[in-house]
Amino acid sequence: MTKRLHLRETINKQKRGGIGGTNQRSIKYPSNTWCPKCNLLYQDGVWKQGAPLKKKTGLEKLCPACLQVRSGQIGGIIQCSGAFADSHRQELLARIRNVEKQTQEERPLERIIGMKEGRDGIEISTTTEHLVARIAKSIHRVFGGELELKYAPEDKFAVAHWHRE
Repeated sequence: MTKRLHLRETINKQKRGGIGGTNQRSIKYPSNTWCPKCNLLYQDGVWKQGAPLKKKTGLEKLCPACLQVRSGQIGGIIQCSGAFADSHRQELLARIRNVEKQTQEERPLERIIGMKEGRDGIEISTTTEHLVARIAKSIHRVFGGELELKYAPEDKFAVAHWHRE
């Protein structure tokens, strides 16, 4: 019970759009704005993987995902636990990275913010609730087990618990 309560307190502190928080995705950027941290380019109203240039032209500003990572605002959490997660940790991590890589090609603002590995399993935080769902469903489809996925659409937040003994 204390673990769930602790998780709820963590989520309440970190969720996007909360009290005092601002949603960075509502900022309007001028065309040809590029992010110096991840080299994304803002064109035609969307952030895209830009062609590598020797000299960047245009405005230099952090993209919404980099701002979100810097401020520590997460869009969701995935928790993987159980004996299977401990014994197949490398396979789980490889699956998680593969899903992130596939998603990055189409949606470069959806990223993994951090991964914590401990005795209780693996905890992954992401920039969006959509990436949480994609990763959790992929793990469940490939490895089986039990999946509990909860959304808080008003907060743009998702929590996934995957468990397999």
